[in-house]
Amino acid sequence: MIEIENKEEKEKLAYKILDKVKNGDTIGFGSGTTSYLAAVKIGEKIKKENLDITAIPTSKEIENVCKEYGIKIGNLIENKIDWAFDGADEVELKHMWLIKGKGAAMFKEKLNIITSPITYILVDKTKFVNYLGEKCKVPIEVFPNAMKYVSEELEKLGAKEITYRGMTENNNGILDVSFKKIDKELEKNIKAITGVIESGLFLEYKNIEVIGGDE
Repeated sequence: MIEIENKEEKEKLAYKILDKVKNGDTIGFGSGTTSYLAAVKIGEKIKKENLDITAIPTSKEIENVCKEYGIKIGNLIENKIDWAFDGADEVELKHMWLIKGKGAAMFKEKLNIITSPITYILVDKTKFVNYLGEKCKVPIEVFPNAMKYVSEELEKLGAKEITYRGMTENNNGILDVSFKKIDKELEKNIKAITGVIESGLFLEYKNIEVIGGDE
């Protein structure tokens, strides 16, 4: 695991969800450094208390943590999530909007969130912004052969800068894109482009609860 910034604060956030872990739960495990620390703390708890839970992980890294601690790995075909946790790259509290996907796992993260009754978003104070896009670009997962076409269509939507980052675990490309303005219409228009698999915009999800900041 790479060096973790604000590790002490992120560990405090991880502890805040431990009392939510109950025997028999199916839990959606998010990605990123805060989710990694939360997964470790959950693993330690289930070993200590001999709990039986099932994880729906959103990345290989988190799946490996689960295997290390003997947590069963499930999927969304055979399992129903009881609750989930995840991190975020930016949080705009006024509308409860998020940017996620810096770890290139937003497709699976979005699947977990939309199928979970409640998802706890664990974020340290550096992730809160006045408006989306203030600090981070928007990650967009794209089918490789559609990369050029998608880039051209994103420019029509007002993309100011488009950077190719690499590949996802799903073998799709990742474009990091900055926009002058981010709103619900932009998210809808991005998703309508043929070749776009998913975007890192998580706007107006009613089943999320943000835990973090200076709490």
